Amino acid sequence: MKKNTVQKTDTLTSTIKIVDSKLILSLPTAQMPVVWQMDLDKAQSAAFTIKENKGDKNFSLVLTQDGNMNDIAFFDDKESALEILMETSSVLQNAHGQIKPVAAASNTNVAAADQAASSKDGGSDKLGAFLAVTLVIVLVLIWSVSSSVPSKMSGSSALESMAASAEPRQSSGVPVSAEDFLNNR
Repeated sequence: MKKNTVQKTDTLTSTIKIVDSKLILSLPTAQMPVVWQMDLDKAQSAAFTIKENKGDKNFSLVLTQDGNMNDIAFFDDKESALEILMETSSVLQNAHGQIKPVAAASNTNVAAADQAASSKDGGSDKLGAFLAVTLVIVLVLIWSVSSSVPSKMSGSSALESMAASAEPRQSSGVPVSAEDFLNNR
């Protein structure tokens, strides 16, 4: 928790701190003392400025967010308002890691889990792609080898079929004498 203290008198102390992603301004030194807070998770872009109120002869610390201007506190002089503005700026600048302490830890765990899951999915995608390419290569090799073998077999089977047509063979399973067998070879 970042805490800055601004002292105007001996008894009154203004504090600016960030607690659980909320900016808290405790301003007892303002014309009308106020404790003000802003949820930093919801404040995407905001500006703190000092505005002079000539009619009231005072200065106000103003929050400008989404085109809306909201008065936070009124001060008797510009120096007091500027002192609070600068302390607020300092607290916000030094709040690294304090703005979302709980949410950041849980988001880190979720992000780590998402990254682990995506790396596992990415790994299985890579493995699947590798296996697919390997399978295609193996199939191409088998096809090329088998396509060259039938052409050789087709030539030898053609010779065998011509020899078979020249000499009619007897069907298998029919008894043949040894002399007839040796003559038909």
